Amino acid sequence: MKYFMLHNLVKIFFMLICLCSFYYLNAHAKVSGIEHAVFRITNFQQRPDWQSPWKLKPTVRGQGSGFLIKNDLILTNAHVVSDSRMILVNKISSSKPFLADVFAIAHDSDLALLKVRDPNFYLNLNPLKLGGIPKLRSRVRAFGYPMGGQELSRTEGVVSRIEFGTYVHSGIDSHLLVQTDSAINPGNSGGPVTQHGKVIGVAFQSNLRLNDVGYFIPVPLITRFLIDMKDGKYEGVPEIGVQTSSLFNRHYRRYHGLPENNTGILVDRVVPRSSAEGLIIKGDVLTKIEDKRIDAAGMVNFGEQLVSFFIEAENRQIGDSLKVEVWRDGKFHNLSLTLKAPPFGAELRNSYDELPEYLIFGGLVLIALNRNYIHLTGNLSPSLAYEHWYRELERPHTRRDQSVLISRVLPSSVNTGYTNLQNFIVSTVNGSSINTLKDLDKMLKDMPAATRHVVFESEWDNMPVVLDYKKSLDQQQDVLKRYGILSGSNLSETN
Repeated sequence: MKYFMLHNLVKIFFMLICLCSFYYLNAHAKVSGIEHAVFRITNFQQRPDWQSPWKLKPTVRGQGSGFLIKNDLILTNAHVVSDSRMILVNKISSSKPFLADVFAIAHDSDLALLKVRDPNFYLNLNPLKLGGIPKLRSRVRAFGYPMGGQELSRTEGVVSRIEFGTYVHSGIDSHLLVQTDSAINPGNSGGPVTQHGKVIGVAFQSNLRLNDVGYFIPVPLITRFLIDMKDGKYEGVPEIGVQTSSLFNRHYRRYHGLPENNTGILVDRVVPRSSAEGLIIKGDVLTKIEDKRIDAAGMVNFGEQLVSFFIEAENRQIGDSLKVEVWRDGKFHNLSLTLKAPPFGAELRNSYDELPEYLIFGGLVLIALNRNYIHLTGNLSPSLAYEHWYRELERPHTRRDQSVLISRVLPSSVNTGYTNLQNFIVSTVNGSSINTLKDLDKMLKDMPAATRHVVFESEWDNMPVVLDYKKSLDQQQDVLKRYGILSGSNLSETN
């Protein structure tokens, strides 16, 4: 009897060993498949000098990660490959670099696609598949090439939060992100975060103020990016365009006449030129979005999570319609919005992959105001801040397509007395309003031959800037040559 019991125990033990070995080998095979599809990316970047917009800063070397998806494309972060002069991709444990080009880039959602030039690079490689949204407290694994080494790193952690947060790369855009305690270090950016052998996100930033807190971009935003790029042109993530406040207080809800057992979020402001303008108004209570109830904090159900109602716009494309229900004047109203990109997004975001727009006339350096310039040391003045952030909110439809300013003056005999002038916001030239740098360039070229003076005026300064028109034209090439400037302008073709 004891013999048979011992024999059975041995058989069970042997079966358990085989079973464990099977699962270990299967899991190891999945990990190995992932590892071979994760690459080290080296980017030689060169950024513009926004103080002297005709110059470029020295080239610097940056490192990140990326991974293979379908159609021989490598998915990574936009910040890993922005402002590139040359991109190199290395496979695991290989010193041979392959040249790659940016196939598509989305600075608003910090995602990019690369294509390696040599087709031999893709031999014996299998693309990784996308999964779904992970559950809270579930385990995840991050792959990448953090700084300080050349080999692939693997770290594990758990999902801590799923929420909306600011994407550092653009500086202003807030999207869905997932927080994990898996290490996301410099160089890890662009690498896959996986679960059960599938990609559930792209590692992209960490919280420098907290230990062991990293973030990854979840699959819905990745999928949205890939769909957006199908026509070969990236349109961007749409935005509703409202600012809201909570309705936790029942007396406040009663004040707005909201029926019992109904919740919603109060609209405090509608952003001019946004998707909501003309349909949603200040004082509306948003109660539903795409048949999902909005709670008093502005949250909707998203899987097992509650996230901001803005998720319903984020998962769509520009031009798509979005249904909302509002409580207004004692009634429920059903509205349909046509989604648009955030107004003035290009100026309000950090700028990449583009040279600054500028125009030099009579030694005056005129530029189009944007986020990169206003964040230079000493430029965050009340006037620039108002023009950049607040004008369109405080005085709707008064903001120009570009805020044009005299950033500095290149000293010359034609501009004597103005050499210390900085950040002079130009409102009119010879009495005509200025909308863009391109408009200003055309105006200066088309002035009548009899024009004696060019008068730059500003809402922010009582004293205008006055130059002799003919002398400014005559000395233009001399000024450019003296300061080593090859071109007197760089103007956008789209404005």
